[in-house]
Amino acid sequence: MRFTPLDKRIWVKGLALECPLGQAIDECPLNALRHLPVAQMNTTINGLDDLQVNAIVKIHHHCYHDRLKEMKLAS
Repeated sequence: MRFTPLDKRIWVKGLALECPLGQAIDECPLNALRHLPVAQMNTTINGLDDLQVNAIVKIHHHCYHDRLKEMKLAS
């Protein structure tokens, strides 16, 4: 499935609200946004260019899959 730039931006907004694995890692690029009011968070994310949004999505994919592997190994 291909995601449009708008799809990715919406996804980043959701990730900024909450990490899907509960506690975000310290290195998460969205940590700086999570303490902001939602309106300011949206404005900030809307101001990102597509390369920045793509980088956040790529970081999330790697982090998510790495952490899932760690969880499986720990169980």
